[in-house]
Amino acid sequence: MWNRALLSQNQETAPAPCSPRGVHESSFSAAMSESSLRFRLVIARASHSTPGDVSGIVTRMHTDTELFWLLSIARPVAAAPKVCRRSVATCLALLMLDDHLRVLRVLPGASVPHTPGTGVLRRDGVIQTYLGGVLPPRAHAETKRIGELLINGHSSYLDTLCRALSGDETPDGFEAVPADHELYDPEAERYFAPPLTVWYRAGVHPVVPSTGTT
Repeated sequence: MWNRALLSQNQETAPAPCSPRGVHESSFSAAMSESSLRFRLVIARASHSTPGDVSGIVTRMHTDTELFWLLSIARPVAAAPKVCRRSVATCLALLMLDDHLRVLRVLPGASVPHTPGTGVLRRDGVIQTYLGGVLPPRAHAETKRIGELLINGHSSYLDTLCRALSGDETPDGFEAVPADHELYDPEAERYFAPPLTVWYRAGVHPVVPSTGTT
């Protein structure tokens, strides 16, 4: 199957990507059935210490009650609307693909049970996975395909996320992550964002968009 082929492909090595700040990995359990968890999308402007060649960082993790997609966009990217739209679309597409194929884990979950799926979108378009592995070509192509579908079909939603990320305004439906929450990070300015409802199957899990062809 394609997902097995993706995981078995040889991957290039690269310097390990930086990890999102404020995430306490030990509190996240890999044993929970994610079908019973509340889904939350969290967006943030990445911290000032984020390397200059990084456009965005995504992390997929969960607590005992909630499944989180954390999307951090570099501050210079967040300040450029067109660049932000494409970066956000790519990051969301990567998370959507990972929800089905777990493409963000280089190491088997059984070996590293508490490691959240993490991906880094670089300015040159390369996507790195946990411990610096590079996303396999077919997964990268599928991420690009899904990103284009989001841009073409949901540009207004992407632009709303980018307006919140720019710091110029907080659109309706966005809520600052409270100080007592596991994901709180004052440096990253994180927000709970309203999800795009067409992503959901029975109101629970995102589904990969389809062009209608097989």
